[in-house]
Amino acid sequence: ATVKGDVHDIGKNIVGVVLGCNNFRVIDLGVMTPCDKILSTAIKEKANIVGLSGLITPSLDEMVHVAKEMERRGMKLPLLIGGATTSKKHTAVKIAPRYSRPVIHVVDASKSVVVCST
Repeated sequence: ATVKGDVHDIGKNIVGVVLGCNNFRVIDLGVMTPCDKILSTAIKEKANIVGLSGLITPSLDEMVHVAKEMERRGMKLPLLIGGATTSKKHTAVKIAPRYSRPVIHVVDASKSVVVCST
């Protein structure tokens, strides 16, 4: 999902197509998606992974919020982070410490299949 506060969806859409073409079931929640909708849907649909996308800088804070909420709810799913403003360093320093399960920065949509397969 593209996190709350962000309307950009090109990267999210590309990841969805790439994963879909590789036999992954993708639940696309669209853009400007609130944290509660992302996590409630993940639980309801028995998701194996939660993926967050964002293009603008404020999206980074919302991703931190989602990670904190996943921890608070006791979730155990891997959290994938992607988008133009994201980075491996920001993911490691700001997001990963907020969630005790795997938090993975996916640098490019083409890498999403490999990351989701491991």
